[in-house]
Amino acid sequence: MLNWFRWTKDAQIIFVAPTKPLVSQQVSACFGIAGIPRSQTTMLTGEAAPGIRAEEWKAKRVFFMTPQTLINDLKSGIADPKRIVLLVVDEAHRATGGYAYVEVVKFLRRYNQSFRVLALTATPGSTVESVQAVIDGLDISRVEIRTEHSLDIREYVHAKHTDVETFKNSEEMVLCMDLLSKALQPLVDQLRNLNAYWGRDPMALTAYGLTKARQQWMLSDAGRNAHWGLKNKLNAIFTVLASVAHGIDLLKYHGITPFYRHLQHFQSNTEGQKGGKYQREIVKDEHFKKLMNHVQPWVKDPEFIGHPKLEHLKQVVLNHFLDAGEGAEGQNNAHSSTRVMIFVHFRDSAEEVTRVLKRYEPMIRPHVFVGQSTAKGSEGMGQKTQLDIVQKFKKGTYNTIVATSIGEEGLDIGEIDLIVCYDSSASPIRMLQRMGRTGRKRAGNILLLLMQGKEEESYIKAKDNYEKMQEMIASGSRFTFHDDKSPRILPAGVRPVSSKQAIDIPDENADQGLPEPRRRARAPKKPPKKFHMPDNVETGFTTVTSFLTGGDRQPQPNSKKKTTPAKKTPRKTRTPTPEPVAVPPLEDVLLTDTQQRDLERRYCNVVGTSPQFIRYPRSDAFPRHQLQPRPTNAVRHGSLTQRMIGALQKMDRVGSDCEGRYREVLARESSRRSGDSVLDPPSPARRVAKRNRSEQSGTKDGDEGEEDELISPEQLLSSFFGP
Repeated sequence: MLNWFRWTKDAQIIFVAPTKPLVSQQVSACFGIAGIPRSQTTMLTGEAAPGIRAEEWKAKRVFFMTPQTLINDLKSGIADPKRIVLLVVDEAHRATGGYAYVEVVKFLRRYNQSFRVLALTATPGSTVESVQAVIDGLDISRVEIRTEHSLDIREYVHAKHTDVETFKNSEEMVLCMDLLSKALQPLVDQLRNLNAYWGRDPMALTAYGLTKARQQWMLSDAGRNAHWGLKNKLNAIFTVLASVAHGIDLLKYHGITPFYRHLQHFQSNTEGQKGGKYQREIVKDEHFKKLMNHVQPWVKDPEFIGHPKLEHLKQVVLNHFLDAGEGAEGQNNAHSSTRVMIFVHFRDSAEEVTRVLKRYEPMIRPHVFVGQSTAKGSEGMGQKTQLDIVQKFKKGTYNTIVATSIGEEGLDIGEIDLIVCYDSSASPIRMLQRMGRTGRKRAGNILLLLMQGKEEESYIKAKDNYEKMQEMIASGSRFTFHDDKSPRILPAGVRPVSSKQAIDIPDENADQGLPEPRRRARAPKKPPKKFHMPDNVETGFTTVTSFLTGGDRQPQPNSKKKTTPAKKTPRKTRTPTPEPVAVPPLEDVLLTDTQQRDLERRYCNVVGTSPQFIRYPRSDAFPRHQLQPRPTNAVRHGSLTQRMIGALQKMDRVGSDCEGRYREVLARESSRRSGDSVLDPPSPARRVAKRNRSEQSGTKDGDEGEEDELISPEQLLSSFFGP
């Protein structure tokens, strides 16, 4: 960064890191070691207003940022990608997939072909594929490896002594495992009987193993052909067992107290109507109830330590501070310079370790150090809080940090003399990141606490894997580098020689504060979005002819600049228009009468939409279902539907004697005059004639004899279909 600052006058240099604590850590190194002037430096995060960031991009040359803020400023046009000459990426092993590092490099590559990427990481990856993904994401053309045994590094690092302690399950843990196994055994047996899971021991359940078993069963012939009810049942069992599998990991590797808290949360999800069938089945099991009754008084005891690891950890940390003279007699508030860092995998475990160590205050002054996300029952820490804890840790307010994965990357706290890995990680990246926190300013110790069996095997595997990957990366034969995108700056054969010079630190760098822009009561307005043009792009207008033929671009008509006339391109021969197709006779185009009737019968327009194929209702398709109204939701059946169902019910009640009744109706109709038939509605003329006959006979319409009484359509249908 110092060389690029010296080589250029107006170009910009950017350092990016995943978190604000890592960014601020590099700022102090550039001020105190490289001597980059503070007046030319700024640290930008999302907390600064866009208007303020725009002013900083115009005035400063060296920027310390998080990648998310950088990509936002590039996309909005606040930052000019063509001014950037160097991008330094810390913790580069994150540059895979869609992470912001990859987006930044792709964006810069579109606008700028003359910039360098310097990627730094202690652990590039655990597999060949993951390392290649980092190389592809950042367009790396060359890799250099430095280890603790390298000649140019050896004098700056100190010895590290690693101890490994293995433990067996305590009696309390064995009791908990036995009761929980009996509670889970019925569900595991159901999966085995359906050939969906191969394990027999419930204590061997893992979330990953259950997920793979579920996927394999779903892709198998049995899973694809299974009824949806069986699929739902298996998915429910797998989901419940995966939740309990997390509690099994807590019990095995972290302690009974985190395990009990997890089971409490699991149990609370079944209160009332919550929870599924199989989750309530586990909670109501007698062995599960017995397990909760046994563990509850243990957890309420403040002196209870629920794991052999935790007991050993307490003794190791106490002895470490006693040997360092922490709180020695005759010294008021005597704080030694030694520090301890403890790494755990889960936030519940961090809180449990902190609770146990707090008993020995003020000799041991622990504090948790977690990420920003909020988990169940635990709030996250913002970046400002994280920075404050790191500063208090350096000053001695806290002498022990219990950190999750947030503390594994890049934190430079040189006074750490003891690193305790409370659980082993199968990832060599995380294991080496943890071990790298000590041995920076003086010799350090590393203590690994492992359970016999799987956890111990995972550590050995991760260690061997890391050594193999170092050899592969050093040889470079298994990887593809991007020499075409990131060529060498100097010509081939030119070998630069380093010069050793004394660096003068400017007086302005004595300020220990971060170079953040000063907040204002009224931030400047955000500038409008600016579109930057890529390198070698042609601006202005061009004619369609030159664009299609590949000729030179024509100048703008109103341009005042004198330009040379464009070269004439050979004129293309015009292709003659093909002869039109003969129009067919009208008789071949129009539909016949039969086709027209078929079209009207089978197709119609529904509410203005395209024609849709229709069929007339069939009374024989579903005879039993058509006799009863089907269930509905929110919308009731209409009157037409009710009348249709009634008609179908009457038709269903027609018996074998319907022919006799029908003949009776016809005989009754044949005895009437043609004008009085109920089958043919009387015309107005017939109604007048009937009224005249009634007046002549001196009777009213309603007083006519039995033989002249009209039958309504409902009465006719009733007599036909029966009661």
